[in-house]
This record gives sequence, C-alpha cells and structure tokens, in this order.
Amino acid sequence: MTITATVLVIISAIMHASWNIFSKRHSPTIGFFQLATLGTVFWFSPVFFITTDLIVDISPALWGMLLAAGLFQAIYYAGLAGAYARGALSIAYPLARSFPLLFVTALTFAVGRGSDLSSLAILGMLLIVAGACILPMNTMRDLKLANYINVSCAFAMVAAIGTAGYSFIDDIGMNLLKLIPNEATGWMRALLYLVLECIFTAFWLQVMMLFTQQSTAHFQKTWRSLLKPAFLAGLTIGATYGIILLAMTHAKNVSYIVGLRQLSIPLGTLMGVLILKEKGSLPRFIGVAILFIGLVLVAVG
Repeated sequence: MTITATVLVIISAIMHASWNIFSKRHSPTIGFFQLATLGTVFWFSPVFFITTDLIVDISPALWGMLLAAGLFQAIYYAGLAGAYARGALSIAYPLARSFPLLFVTALTFAVGRGSDLSSLAILGMLLIVAGACILPMNTMRDLKLANYINVSCAFAMVAAIGTAGYSFIDDIGMNLLKLIPNEATGWMRALLYLVLECIFTAFWLQVMMLFTQQSTAHFQKTWRSLLKPAFLAGLTIGATYGIILLAMTHAKNVSYIVGLRQLSIPLGTLMGVLILKEKGSLPRFIGVAILFIGLVLVAVG
C-alpha cells in the first residue's frame, strides 16, 4: 500500500469506530440506517452539480455494480442492526469487521489476484481474524465453537458478508469510474460513487423494511426522534467511506484496504468498554493485542 492509502485508511478507521459507538447508543434499526443513508445523500449531494458530465458517461455495467453494491451495503446495515440489538458492541463489532477480510481475500485468490498479496500481509490477516475470535470470550476456557452460535454472532456474520460484497464490488467500480476520461478529481469521483451507491442502498433498505413488519412499525413510530441523530451519523458514515473509496484508487489490491480498515476493531472494542461501559476481560485485551500485531503486518506487507 502507498503512504497515501495507509493514512487515508487510518483516518477512516478512527471515524468508523466513532460512528458505530454513536449508532449503538441510539439503538440502530434498519430504519435508522436508512435515514442515515439518506442523510449521506443529503450532505454530499452537491457533488452532482460538479460531476454532471461524468454521470452521463457512466456505463450500464457500472450502474449494475452500483445496484449490487447497494444491496450488499443494505445487507451489512441489516446485519449490523440485528447484531447491535442483541449483543454488545465490543463483541459484535469485531466479528462484523474482521470476517470480511477472509471473504475478500478468498475472492481475491478466486479471481487470480492472490499474487498481489505478500506472505507477511496474509499472516497479518490471519492474526486479525484470530484476535477477533478471541475478543468475545470472558475467559480463555470459553474459546469454543458453542459460544459463537448465537443470534448476535449470526447477524454479525450477515454484516460481514455484506461488507465483503460491497468492498469487492466497490474496488472494481471505483477503478472503472477512474478510467472515464473527465477532469473530475479523485475526490469528486469518490464522492459521486458514494452518493450513487447510497441511493441504491436506501432503495434496498426500503425493500427490506417491506418484509419486516415489526421493523417498519417501529420506524413509523420513532422516525421523527431518529431523524437528527441518523442524519448526523450519515454525515460521518459518508465521510468515512468516501475516504475508503479514494484509498482504493491508491492501493494495488482491495484486501490491503480491507485489512488495514480493521484498525477500527481495537478502537471500537476499547470505546465499547470505556464509553458504553461494556464488560472488559483479559481475552478481549489479548485479542486486541493480537489483532493490532496483524494490522502492523498488513500495513508493512
């Protein structure tokens, strides 16, 4: 990874952990994340006025990728909402953030780009996942499969699948957008891609709400009180992922981006313990240490 990509991902990771803490405190639902997504569109919509020429040159293939990426983003939010509603952030967040690394790395090898990854980076990725698996345990004796078979962890895995899906698609999509001849800068292209993807994400979240009557009923009762915090979250979410989209244009393989993004895991875990007063334990801090070593290996690999 270039220094530019590394710095961008570190900034994004700090912001990502922060907005997850903020969202957790407001008991997020699918409706909450839909409002937040619409908030992202609202805050960054001025990009439409400076990229009009670029929009008309977007190919049907790229529109299809945006539609698919929006679906995976919606799956991610639905999984995250379910995990946060049923478990602690310091447990659900590490699992939701780390397992996409395995999925994206597997996809990278499947499409023949595995040679882009160094042995050091692959070792770091394995350590990241191992550290995240240790985090949910209260004692080291609790490290067994049965403790991961619960509803919160299941939703965290759904969120992980969503993250892997949109990360892989966005890497391809951003590089296609980068190839369109236009005077738009990298920042403009990243923000345009972000807003377009959020529009499709909001659409898919609305579709999901149609099939979850309980979630829809709750949203109809609470949307006014959620509007302000959701729109504030949308601003941070948009800035966070806009930075990642820009970083993708400075890295040779998306697995490096997804790997270093996991810096948000130890940050999120520590914030959950210190800010939300969630229970800390020795395995959680051991897991954070292992995870951090993995992050260093990914960064230097």
